Amino acid sequence: MTFHLLMTRQLLHLILKMKTTKLMERIKSKIKNLSSKYMLLPFLFLTTPLAAQTESSTGISQTTAFYVVIGLLIIVSLLVILLAFNIVSLLKAVVQKEMSPEKKASMEKEPSWFAKTWAKWNDLKPLEEEQDIMLDHDYDGIKELDNHLPPWWKALFYLSIVYAVIYLMVFHVFKSAPLQEEEYEIEMALAQAAKSNMEQTIVVDFDESNVPFNDDAEALADGKKFFEAQCGMCHKADGGGLAGPNLTDDYWKHGGSMTDIYNVIKNGVPNTAMISWESKLNPIRLQNVASYVKSLRGTNPPGALPPDGELYVEESNQ
Repeated sequence: MTFHLLMTRQLLHLILKMKTTKLMERIKSKIKNLSSKYMLLPFLFLTTPLAAQTESSTGISQTTAFYVVIGLLIIVSLLVILLAFNIVSLLKAVVQKEMSPEKKASMEKEPSWFAKTWAKWNDLKPLEEEQDIMLDHDYDGIKELDNHLPPWWKALFYLSIVYAVIYLMVFHVFKSAPLQEEEYEIEMALAQAAKSNMEQTIVVDFDESNVPFNDDAEALADGKKFFEAQCGMCHKADGGGLAGPNLTDDYWKHGGSMTDIYNVIKNGVPNTAMISWESKLNPIRLQNVASYVKSLRGTNPPGALPPDGELYVEESNQ
């Protein structure tokens, strides 16, 4: 912002010296608009590091935070460039106001910096010189020009070669950074370690031999959410059975007590589609799912499968 203020003061000084009221008012208005637009630039520069530091509180990964910061820096850079172009345009208008008509006419005939740069990076040949690069090929009256590749294309090609060499040295020669597969394995190991640490902090007062039914509304809602997402494809979302058996009646293949249901969910059933969820769910969530399955008894949804298994009679202590 110091550069911005200095340029603004110099510009106002030149305008006052010229004593051109109309131009002065116009430029003052322009500067006021620009100042209101770009006053937040330093604030953005100061707040972008904070975005990366809020990872733990917002749940944003480090990679996402990095790209957010880079995106903000690019936006700020573009705004700074736009501000510079506006200031240059204003200064150019002031300078041209003092020029003689002859000098101004000669400047208008001369190509702009952008036009010169565009022509240089494209290496365009004027129409008058196309005869010099005409080839002898003639296809039904269609002739071919021997144009070279534009410099911008060759520059990108050389940059891609440099990038490829750097990539090869970093990832395959010195191996100073992990490849995609290695990154995946590292992240999975970190996730498994975080899961293990979290499970170590969970204190339960039951095991698979005495797990109690949990009738808490939040626990049943958690169990329902998991059941509908993972178990509904075999047992239907309402538990009426599809490829898997009906879970709403009194007939069970592996027992209908709370401990029986918990054990089936935890350990699975060999040689069936019922897998073990022990490695994916902690004991609390296993209890929530088992409690929800237990709560489906007697709901009798429409289209439920017929009884399958042995009749289970609830014991008095269940």
